[in-house]
Order: sequence, then structure tokens, then C-alpha cells
Amino acid sequence: MDAMNWRSTMGKFATGVTVITTVDEAGNPLGMTANAFTSLSLDPPMVLICVDNKSDTLTKLLASNKYGVNILADHQEPLSRAFARKGGSEKFEGIAYSTGETGVPVLSGCLVSVECIVKEAVQGGDHMILLGEGVRIHEEASVTEPLLFYRGKYEKLNGIGA
Repeated sequence: MDAMNWRSTMGKFATGVTVITTVDEAGNPLGMTANAFTSLSLDPPMVLICVDNKSDTLTKLLASNKYGVNILADHQEPLSRAFARKGGSEKFEGIAYSTGETGVPVLSGCLVSVECIVKEAVQGGDHMILLGEGVRIHEEASVTEPLLFYRGKYEKLNGIGA
């Protein structure tokens, strides 16, 4: 299977865009943009994220054993781009966030954010799959539309389903 053909094929599935957050051993905030996220279970409430094995953030996620999934709203493309770059806690400069009850950063202005505790890490090809149990939900009532990623580009719902 050709890798570029596979990537193009998978890009035809529209996804939401998230910023995964955690903290390092010194308590500094860390984050990365990801669209490999899905709901996994209702009982217990679980989600999964997939993180590239080469990601600097992966070792920090595994060490902290917790993460936040911040589901971005349609106005947050610049935030997604900022967290897609390499780097550490400097990504949070000028970014509004609070600290959740697990200690992970909860970004302001998101559709919803979920704090999770890692229950299991499973190897999946060139990514690690982190199964997380949801422990707290943060929702902003004024934010209603998601940021989407489709065929390698950011998109908006544009009122579909309204």
C-alpha cells in the first residue's frame, strides 16, 4: 500500500480538530494538535487518542498518565496551527486556559474539553493509542460549531444540520 495514497484516502474522512494537553514532570503545560481522537465507551466513559511514536509529547503524556482533549470551535484554526508546531510550553504564551482538576490545561473558547486519566497504552503501527477514562467535562454554552479537517484543509460546517 502506497503511503501517500493511504493518506489521501484517509483524508476523505472529515474529522474534528483537537488540541491534546498535558503537563510535564515540572508541571509545565504541553499540547499538540490531533485529529486522531474518538469516543470509545459509555461505561466507563472512555475516549482514545493516537499519538505518533516520534512525537516529543508522547513521552510526556505517558509519564503524566493524564490528558485533556480540547475539541476546537470553528474560530480556533489559529490555535490548531499554533499547537501543530514543534515545541513545548512556549506554545501556551498568550493562550487563555485554566487548570483542570487533574492538572491538565483546559483551553478557553473550545466547543468542549474532557479531562482523562490514561487507562492503557496500546501500540498501533507508528502510533501509540492512549485509552483514557473521562473524569471531567468542560463546556462553553456560547460555542456551537466545530472546526473540521477534510482533505488536508480546515473546514467549517457552515450551518449544516442547523
